[in-house]
Amino acid sequence: MRPTPPTITNSTRRACLARRVGAVVSATSLLMTLGPIAHADAVTVPKFATESGRQIMTAAMNASKTQGSVTSSSATTISGQPYSSVTDSSAKTGEQTLQLGPAKSIVRVVGGTVYIKDDAAAIQAQFGVSAPKDANRWIEIPSTNSNFARFNSGILLSSMLSEVSPAGNLKTTTTLVVRHIRVVGVTGKPNIHLGLASGTETVYVATIGPHVPVELVASDVTQGQRQTFVITFTNWGKNFHIAQPASPLLISSTKLPG
Repeated sequence: MRPTPPTITNSTRRACLARRVGAVVSATSLLMTLGPIAHADAVTVPKFATESGRQIMTAAMNASKTQGSVTSSSATTISGQPYSSVTDSSAKTGEQTLQLGPAKSIVRVVGGTVYIKDDAAAIQAQFGVSAPKDANRWIEIPSTNSNFARFNSGILLSSMLSEVSPAGNLKTTTTLVVRHIRVVGVTGKPNIHLGLASGTETVYVATIGPHVPVELVASDVTQGQRQTFVITFTNWGKNFHIAQPASPLLISSTKLPG
């Protein structure tokens, strides 16, 4: 597909809990300017919200593991092109659909094996080659293949959760209502996997159990302007039906490098 589509990078997917393709777009280019996302309310503060930031995040990670599955999603515009990422994560299976401009990529992780299904634009962006016969087909990438690690990261629940908690000295916010859920925010430096060199990250955690993350907001100043990037977490505990694709093509039998 011409012109050459924009590159979807590993850094891009980390910032979206979705980072798997190329090497040009920086994580900060994902940031979009938004208005306020929540409002403080004068209500009784739950005991959970008075705990330290570290205690709240520990509780949030434990609750997330107990729930066992989640959908993380984000949408914005990059260089004038629409971007969206939706990832269904569970302990042993996961699926991510990522689109940037004309490039669409689907990744499944099942039984320790990665399966990808990309259109021609995504293949060009990911592998730097034109392989129209391999487009829109499920391709199997075993763990022994050099492409495995970059596609496998951030999709299964444990990998995704490792990218959520803010770093450094953690502070808490007052209680807020975010997406109709009462939460407390935990703010620190961006998680290293988000790919941001500076700025702040706040994870909003439900104050009523289960104490799972509701939203992640990463903020930085780019060219003198404050920009904010948002990831939402929904479908906690949902039973996703993610199966091995029928008759996948081994990557070694394609024209794709690696």
